[in-house]
Amino acid sequence: MCRACPPRRMGRGKAARSSTAGEVDAVAEKNTVRGTEPLTAPAPRVAAARTAPGHPHDIAPEPHEPYGPARAPRDAAPATRSPLPEPHDAAPAQRGGPGPVPHSVAPEPRDPAPHSGPVAEPGDTAPGSGTHDRTPGDAPLLGARGHGEPWWLPGVVGQPAGGEPDWAVFVREAVAGAPVEVEVPDRRYPDLTGFELVVAPFVARAADRVTEACGAGGCPAAVLEGFRQDTARRLARLAARTLVLELHEARTGGRLGGKGSRERFRDFLRLTACRAGLASLVTAYPVLSRVLARSALNAADAFAEMLRRLAADRDLLASSGVLGGRGAGVAGGCGPDALTGVAAGAGDSHRGGRSVMLLRFADGARLVYKPRPLAAHRHFNTLVAWFNSRVGGPDLRSPRVLDRGAYGWAEFVEEAPCRSAAETAHFYQRLGALLALLHVLDGTDLHHENLIARGPHPVLVDVETLFHPPLVPAGFADPAARALHASVHRVGLLPQLLVGDTSALDMSAIGGGRAAPSPVETADWAAAGTDAMRLVRRAGRFTGSANRPRLDGVRTDPSAYTDALCDGFRAAYTALSDSRDELLGSDGLLRMFAHDEVRFVPRPTSAYATLLHESTHPDLMRDATERQRVFALLRTGALGATALPGLEDEEIAELWRGDVPVFTTRPDTTDLWSGTGRRVPGSGGPRGLDRVEAKVRALDTVDRQDQERIIRTAMVATSAEPPHRASGTGRPRVAAAAPEPERLLSAARSVGDQLVSQAYHDGNRTNWIGLELLGERYWRLTPLAADLACGYTGPALFLAQLASLTGDSRYADAARAALAPLPGLLDALHRRVDDLGVLGSGAFAGLGGIAYALTEVGTLLDDPGIREWAGPATRLSHAAGSAEDGCGVRGGAAGGLVSLLAVHRTTGRAEAWRGAELCAERIAAAPLPTTGGFADGAAGIGWALLRFAGAGGGARYREAGLAALRRAVLGDHEGQAWCRGTAGVALAVADSPDALADPELAGWLAVRAGELAEAAPLADDSLCHGELGVLELLGHSALPHARPHWLRRTGILLAAADRAQPHCGTPGHVPHPGLLTGLSGIGHGLLRAGFPDRIGSVLLLRHSAGIPPGRPGPLRTPVVDHGR
Repeated sequence: MCRACPPRRMGRGKAARSSTAGEVDAVAEKNTVRGTEPLTAPAPRVAAARTAPGHPHDIAPEPHEPYGPARAPRDAAPATRSPLPEPHDAAPAQRGGPGPVPHSVAPEPRDPAPHSGPVAEPGDTAPGSGTHDRTPGDAPLLGARGHGEPWWLPGVVGQPAGGEPDWAVFVREAVAGAPVEVEVPDRRYPDLTGFELVVAPFVARAADRVTEACGAGGCPAAVLEGFRQDTARRLARLAARTLVLELHEARTGGRLGGKGSRERFRDFLRLTACRAGLASLVTAYPVLSRVLARSALNAADAFAEMLRRLAADRDLLASSGVLGGRGAGVAGGCGPDALTGVAAGAGDSHRGGRSVMLLRFADGARLVYKPRPLAAHRHFNTLVAWFNSRVGGPDLRSPRVLDRGAYGWAEFVEEAPCRSAAETAHFYQRLGALLALLHVLDGTDLHHENLIARGPHPVLVDVETLFHPPLVPAGFADPAARALHASVHRVGLLPQLLVGDTSALDMSAIGGGRAAPSPVETADWAAAGTDAMRLVRRAGRFTGSANRPRLDGVRTDPSAYTDALCDGFRAAYTALSDSRDELLGSDGLLRMFAHDEVRFVPRPTSAYATLLHESTHPDLMRDATERQRVFALLRTGALGATALPGLEDEEIAELWRGDVPVFTTRPDTTDLWSGTGRRVPGSGGPRGLDRVEAKVRALDTVDRQDQERIIRTAMVATSAEPPHRASGTGRPRVAAAAPEPERLLSAARSVGDQLVSQAYHDGNRTNWIGLELLGERYWRLTPLAADLACGYTGPALFLAQLASLTGDSRYADAARAALAPLPGLLDALHRRVDDLGVLGSGAFAGLGGIAYALTEVGTLLDDPGIREWAGPATRLSHAAGSAEDGCGVRGGAAGGLVSLLAVHRTTGRAEAWRGAELCAERIAAAPLPTTGGFADGAAGIGWALLRFAGAGGGARYREAGLAALRRAVLGDHEGQAWCRGTAGVALAVADSPDALADPELAGWLAVRAGELAEAAPLADDSLCHGELGVLELLGHSALPHARPHWLRRTGILLAAADRAQPHCGTPGHVPHPGLLTGLSGIGHGLLRAGFPDRIGSVLLLRHSAGIPPGRPGPLRTPVVDHGR
């Protein structure tokens, strides 16, 4: 595995740039250096509710991650390490709420019933007071607080008008129904089951509300019992943090009876679940009372509403087909059989606790209830039927629906296996066709839970985000990011990574759905059922989904079906293009969607889920003003940018209702509607219907090829190949071609032309869509960042080299346009000095490589402006070198040292020499790594120190460099490659005159170079772990005896390049623009082979002599001197 193609550091809870849940983070502009986090301001943190060690809520503070996680698993707790404020920032010793939160605090939304009275001041409940000082026989106190204020008043914000709110009435009734004494059974209480006893009066009152709303017999006993269990689990989760705090204080205060920890836990339940204990709890925590009551009220009302609608629609359901052919009824009547079970909460809660529910009937029939309009799904089914009717149509399947206006019923789709490999291939062909259709309709959110594999048919079960507006922030300048956002990648079907500290997981419809630990830590409870219970952070777990087809009991590997996916996409795209007349116009098929409700997602729904979960912290449960401050973080950048500012009031209103905020629109307007029903002015951009019609008109062969390239590149993320492992097989044998400069230059020009044609342009800026490697394991499709290894500075450097040799202004213009964002990035970094240590001074993943590239490009293009940019980059590299931890060439001080030496040699900048000195001192004093490779190991460090010693650094660094190389040659080498293999170690020796003068090192080099020269060509052409990295060694002037082998292997590579596309160092050799693993590095290697005296080695950070633009020099057979 190669560390030289720099892995982007993985951050806690950081999601993929995804279009699944909320797309604004999918297109957040990435003015970053690879291996770093985006340049956003750090957010406040949630930390411990107490500072005392061992407190049940102690958690480690978390660095801010601007991209929220992708959609959380339905069966796992939401990610809870979130950028919320520490409750005791202002006064660590107090029980009060958080300190000031930036920006104004919004007025609080009103619950359905009005409020009255002034806002209570914090601290009406005495700091440190517990809720267990009363005996079970005490009468409950839900009357007045101090000064005659009602107990519920701190649960509201602002100046309430009216009487007691409905949630307070519900709490009063629930407490009144609580038993005077509670007998707690002597058994274990895993997870939060013990706390279900505490919330049982709320659950009982909610169940009564369902019965009252539905009448006698309206809710079967088993169904009502299922409702009770679901509601109890939900309320226990909401109350858990506060109850654990109370448990902790009761234990430390000596108020619990019992000899053992479990006995004391049961005593806590006995004291808290009785009428007096519950009354004390709800009056001490009026916001918690409101949260529990609102959740119970919403659940009861939404459940009763579903039951009433089911009763009213029985006849319609039988004839609609949504029951899958069942529904004759037990007595010969119409409609489904008796209802036996309801699984609520199959989706996020919106509009007063309403969520998707799965219904099961006595005859085995199942049905999906959706509490939202289904007109868009009904019309999508009509469009699918038309699409299938075309000659050679894809035979797509879509669930039948019964649209009832404000709600509807949908067919339950059951997973089924494929019966043959041919059926599996047909599945992916149809999935490609579905991708084309959703791309044209501006669909999003196709994550793994929205697709069911039913044999050879991928069945889409949710289409609520068709005609979705583009979520590109105003002033967003990166043309590649804009292009990616507008591409098939936005649909969400292609790989989308949820990224955590040490791992990542695909959440997409094509590759997601694997049973695996979550990369993101979630809240969990240690020592549950004891008085030592406490909150901990640990990985949750995703259960498997049904989105990937099964063959012979095994889930398929989607990477094996990329061709089938593209075949289906190509055929469907072409069919849609050929049928545009039927889709467009006043009578076109698209017009039937004009008035349909569709969803607008302004930010990842996980941000809302995190806010709801974290805002149950006990410090926020006493005074609604403090919880409001946390919700007001939506007005800041702490939770990521919103796609459409101005929605925050509506978001906060819905959060107070316990809902995940939801916004809808229609294809014929740009206005929005919130979940509360309020109309919100839209962005003023094109209407959804107009955008889709424009896209249909623009369908053509060039765009289709562009989309197919994005599909193939994105599918790299599904590959099981170990990233960056050099291999001696895989390249077909071809007759060698004479590596004449003219042929090498021609091959390099072909690479340059490919890069120019695949670039995205916007004004004076150019960028590419490519791949980045996360944590050395996970590939991700993304706009290129700024680093030299995989970012846009790599293509810019190669194109500048090509321009200097050919005089072609196209290459020079593209190089300049690629570097256009760097001045702004460097200026921003000067204001973020604390981040420089994280960025590092490295040559390929840090600031040193940028300084080197700017110096080289400015020289090659004779552009003083670009050369001037190298000044700020040099100063930043110097500063980063004093703060970074790494010592390697790729991302650490050794790379900074050699980069700054190269800058100093070219420009004479004094700060470059000072920075190089600083880096040399750091790495000479640091312990050597155990690995011996060039990119991150001892070989690269030794080479850098010897380069510095040769430039005048002194004998100390010479000795340190030789010691490092001696360690490197004795270490383990991973294959033959430059990055971590033998070729890189040998190159470090060959490029160091002091090492060549050492008999031991020189002898080792002779043997290893001979072995490498005789070896078979590597599987790919890349610099990093492919053939060009080995050729850099074999062509070095220190190895004249290797020249015949260099000529032979260069000829083989040239002949292969003439016959086929260059083989990049990516899974499946998918083309990628980057330098170390991609096309830019291959083009650079071809130029190095043809013109070693003019093009300096980027692997060795050498200076290029070049030729002034417009004056290409004579071509001649190269004299191999790769030591330049």
